[in-house]
Amino acid sequence: MRLPELLRTAAFRLALWQGLLFLLVAAVLAGIVGWQVHMFGRDQLRAAIRADTQRLLEERDEPDRGGLRDEIAERLRAGGTEHTLIALLDAHGKRLTGNLPASIDLLGLAPGWHTVDMPHGYYADDGDDASAALWLQRLPDGSMLVVGRDRTGLNQLDETLASAFAIASGAALLLALIGGLLLGRSYLRRVRVVGASAQRIMDGDLAARIPARAQGGDEFDLLARQLNAMLARIQSLMESMRQVSNDIAHDLRTPLTHLRQRMETATRATDAQALRAALAQGQHDIDQVLSTFSAMLSIARIEARERRAGFGVVDLSVLLSDLAADYAPVAEERGQRLATRIAAGIAVLGDRRLLQQLFANLIENAMTHSPVHTEIVLNLTSGGERHFLAVVADRGPGIPAAERTAVFKRFYRLDRSRATPGSGLGLALVQAIAELHGFHCAIEDNAPGTRVLLRGARAAPAGSGDLS
Repeated sequence: MRLPELLRTAAFRLALWQGLLFLLVAAVLAGIVGWQVHMFGRDQLRAAIRADTQRLLEERDEPDRGGLRDEIAERLRAGGTEHTLIALLDAHGKRLTGNLPASIDLLGLAPGWHTVDMPHGYYADDGDDASAALWLQRLPDGSMLVVGRDRTGLNQLDETLASAFAIASGAALLLALIGGLLLGRSYLRRVRVVGASAQRIMDGDLAARIPARAQGGDEFDLLARQLNAMLARIQSLMESMRQVSNDIAHDLRTPLTHLRQRMETATRATDAQALRAALAQGQHDIDQVLSTFSAMLSIARIEARERRAGFGVVDLSVLLSDLAADYAPVAEERGQRLATRIAAGIAVLGDRRLLQQLFANLIENAMTHSPVHTEIVLNLTSGGERHFLAVVADRGPGIPAAERTAVFKRFYRLDRSRATPGSGLGLALVQAIAELHGFHCAIEDNAPGTRVLLRGARAAPAGSGDLS
């Protein structure tokens, strides 16, 4: 990976901003700590100077002493005061004794604390910025006592703190940059994996997926799993579109071919009766095509969730009872029997017309595939306080286990030759309505025949009112 690419990654920029933020916080913290340490050192230095001053004044007052001037001279002769500054000035500002450099002008300085610059080289271990802290105290006789100490130690402490902060800040910034580069490299590598998968998909490999850990992982794994779920959905839709396109071509070619033949027959008709018959047959073919397109549009609208706005509480028990009453005579005319067992008081949240169409399709499908003198079952039972189970069963030829999922696809038909009537959209419409309502639809063997099971959540009790 090239360095310019790493420098442009969001991870590197984030690490850099974090490093700069750390420097800002560290600077504020170092300023506070440095100031506190400096003030502590200054107070210690001043305390030592005040102690020296107090001792000099106490020794001056002792009876066997020769006065403050002699006491200062004696102390300077005894040595050990190389970092202590002492001076005694008379009432007119004339220096009487002391070791304070003559270059330091004390005239005009008021009593109290003062900081003065020391001559270069005065201390053997001083630097270019050697300085001293002085305490000036006016004595009762008008003279001025000056006591001080050099600030070399305090200055060195300030320099040490500043150097430590600079080193720590530089190390922290360097570590932030290195961490940003490593993190950016890791992010860039994973982004490239995603990009490579995306390129494979754009090149036509719809089965390509982004590598991700199945459980746990970081945000990249979570994003990869979500993208993979989206890609699987897109692949399913694309395959469904291809399958629908092929099935439309097969299912519409037959009625359109028949329609063309009817039109040719009509053009050759020699009397009005033959012409009317050809036109009637052509109208039937057109109705079949329109019915197919109408079913397709209904499925598309349902899958687009356009009907959710009209949802309300529907008494499913009453709805199925009404359907059973309508279809029982039809079943008898076909030599069949519609047996029902419908529990009362089961309500769902949904669209009444769509639910009616769902169960009507299932009942008609069961009647179509059941031979005469057989029983068609319509059951509705409670699956507890929160769920229900609806079953529509027939005694027809059944559906092979390998095709019980495929029959819910649009235009899928067990009759590969498509010689039997139908468009293959009935169960697809059932599946679309079930998914819209959050129901689970499954097919089981009825030995012989087929059982279609619908499971879903119940709504408020039917007694609360039907709002659909």
